[in-house]
Amino acid sequence: MLLDNGETFLIDRVKRKAFFEMNKAHFHPYYEIYYLISGTRRMFINHTLYTVDKGSLIMIGKSNPHRTTFITDDPHERVVVNFTDDFLQPLYQEIDKTSVVKCFEDTHIVIPVSRRAYIEELFMKMKYESDLRDDFSKLLIRSYFYELVVFLLRCQAFQNNHIEELDGASGKIQEMARYICENYDKQITLEDISKNAKMSTTYFSKKFKKITGFGFKEYLNNIRLREASHLLIESKHSITEIALKCGFTDSNYFGDVFKKMKGISPNQYRKNKGAI
Repeated sequence: MLLDNGETFLIDRVKRKAFFEMNKAHFHPYYEIYYLISGTRRMFINHTLYTVDKGSLIMIGKSNPHRTTFITDDPHERVVVNFTDDFLQPLYQEIDKTSVVKCFEDTHIVIPVSRRAYIEELFMKMKYESDLRDDFSKLLIRSYFYELVVFLLRCQAFQNNHIEELDGASGKIQEMARYICENYDKQITLEDISKNAKMSTTYFSKKFKKITGFGFKEYLNNIRLREASHLLIESKHSITEIALKCGFTDSNYFGDVFKKMKGISPNQYRKNKGAI
């Protein structure tokens, strides 16, 4: 739903059959809320693996790669809400901006059973108004959405983020994904990272792809391009300097990868201030 002032808000509720999984991992320049109404899913976000059960809510930060896959043969139903920074602006007038933004940085909240009917009703109201789209819908959507955000902030104040124990291979892949996120500016090879994981390159490649949805090189380039995109907008560094700061050894290769994934060159991206 495209709102006035260029603000974007989308809500989608879908039932999926057994064994459904996203074809590949993806990322986007806006926030996402993922709420599981029924079923069980495995989700990879940025560099962390989560098991998501009924009543679980995941908040995904901007430009963070993510993918959902099945871990049981059960069907599932989920709600997804996407929104931009602009949509959050009015909240910043009432609540500390840092707290609001932090709320949407890859957080897993298990909604208490006693409050699930309440939160699912908020989603239902937002979906209804999004489909209706009359003169009052925008105001009501904002009202319900802000109520949801305040509820989630309150949940975070009283509930620690969910942390789960992973099996050996999955835990090692998560560890290597985190290493890539923290060391993207260094020269990282498949051989070196496979060795660190104590796996053969072939096994590591297959396991990394299966768990994350990304090929190793694809994931590495995604993380590097995410950081490069920020620098293109927020700094005055040259294209070559940004390429080197983000781990690319060649600015031409950086330009090729950037255009392939973003659809425009780094220079065009900078001139358009990130608008694609």
